[in-house]
Amino acid sequence: MKRMLSPLNTVVLTQFLSAFADNLNFFLIVGMVKRQGAENPDIAVNYIQIAFLAAYVILAPIVGAYADKKAKSNVLLLGNALKAVGIGMLLFGLPPALCYVFVGIGAVVYSPGKYGILTELTRTEDELLRANAKVEGSTILAILLGTVAGGFLAQNSDLPAVLTCLGVYVLSLLMTLVIPARAGNAELRYGKEAMQFLRDFGTMFRNPRARFSLIGTGSFWLTAAVLRIALIAWLPLNLGITDTDQQSMMIGITAVGVVVSAFLTPKLVPAGKLHRAFYYGLFMVASVMVATMTYELWLTIVLLFLIGIFGGIFVIPLNTMLQEEGKSTIGSGKTIAVQNFSENILTVSGLLIYLTLSQMDVSVNGSVIGIGLVLLAFILFLATQLPNVLGAERRKRADQSKPFSEQAGHAGKQDA
Repeated sequence: MKRMLSPLNTVVLTQFLSAFADNLNFFLIVGMVKRQGAENPDIAVNYIQIAFLAAYVILAPIVGAYADKKAKSNVLLLGNALKAVGIGMLLFGLPPALCYVFVGIGAVVYSPGKYGILTELTRTEDELLRANAKVEGSTILAILLGTVAGGFLAQNSDLPAVLTCLGVYVLSLLMTLVIPARAGNAELRYGKEAMQFLRDFGTMFRNPRARFSLIGTGSFWLTAAVLRIALIAWLPLNLGITDTDQQSMMIGITAVGVVVSAFLTPKLVPAGKLHRAFYYGLFMVASVMVATMTYELWLTIVLLFLIGIFGGIFVIPLNTMLQEEGKSTIGSGKTIAVQNFSENILTVSGLLIYLTLSQMDVSVNGSVIGIGLVLLAFILFLATQLPNVLGAERRKRADQSKPFSEQAGHAGKQDA
C-alpha cells in the first residue's frame, strides 16, 4: 500500500472516506428523526446540527494544541475512531442526537490534523494550493456520494446505513496507519495552550491575509450549513420533492459544482493572486438569491450547481491563504482550531438566525434570502480588506524566489 500511494494521496483518500461517512450519517440521522415522529422534524434536525457544531466551538482551545503536539496521522486516527464510536452507539438504541454529538467530537479532533498535515507534505504556495484543491475536491465528491448514499440507505431502514457508515469510518482509520507519523512539538502543554488560544485568535485576526480568510471561509460554511437544512424544507414546498433519497440527490448537485471548482481554482485563482477568490464569493451570493425565486426544476439544478462552483473557487484559495499564514505564526494545528472556532461560531449563529426566522413563521424562501443578505454583508466587508491583502501579497511575490521555509520565516518576522 505504501508503494501505491504517496503520503499526500493517502491523506486525500483518508479524507474522502471520512467525509463520505460524515455525510452518510447526516441523512441517517435525518431519516431516523423523521421516522421517530418528531412534531417538527426540520427544526429537530436544525437543533441536532447546532449541537454537532457546538463541539467545534467548545473544544477548539484544546484540539489545536493536541494536533501540534502529536503526529498528525495519529490525530486523524483518533478522530476517525471517535466518529466510529458515535455511529456504533446507534446500534445500542441510544438517541440519534447524542450519537451525532459524539461524531461531532470526533470531527473536531480530526479537522486540525486533516489540514495541518498538508503544510508538512508541501513546500511551496502552489503545491499547497493544489493540495488543498485535491482535499476539497475529494471531500466534496465524498459529500456528493455520501449524501446520495445516505438518502437511499436511510429511506426505509436504519441498520444498512449504520453498518455502512461504521465500516467506512473503520476503513478510513486503517488508511491513516499508512501516513508517515512525523513527530509534533512534545513541549506543548495543553493548559497553557488553552489559555493561549484567545491570544492566538487575536494574532490571526491582526494578520490581514488570515483575517480575510477567516471571515471568508466562515461566511461560506454559514451559508452551506443553512442551505443544507433549508433545502430539506424548501424542496417539498417549491418543487414537491419529499423523498429523502431525491432530496439528497438535489443537495448533492451543489457538491458536484464544488468538485468541478477543485479543477478550476488553480487556473482562475493562481498562487500569488489568492485574493481573487473574493469575486467568486459575490457570484455565490447572487446564485443563492436567485435560487430562492425559482420554481422550475431545471433552473434550480443549474443554480445549485453554480453555487457549488462559485463557493468552491471562493473557499479553496482562502484555506490556502490561512494555512500559509498560520504555519509561520501560531502553528498549523492551532491555526485550523482557530479557523474551526471562527467558522462554527458563524455557522451556529446562522443556524440560530434561520431557526428564529422559521419559528416566527417567515417563509423558507424569506429565511434563505435573509441568510443571503447576511452573507452579502460579510462579502462587502471583505471588499474593505482587499487593499491590505493586496499589499501582503505583493510582499509575498517579492520573496517567491526563496525556498518556502525562508518565506515562512520572513512572514513570521513581519508579524512579530
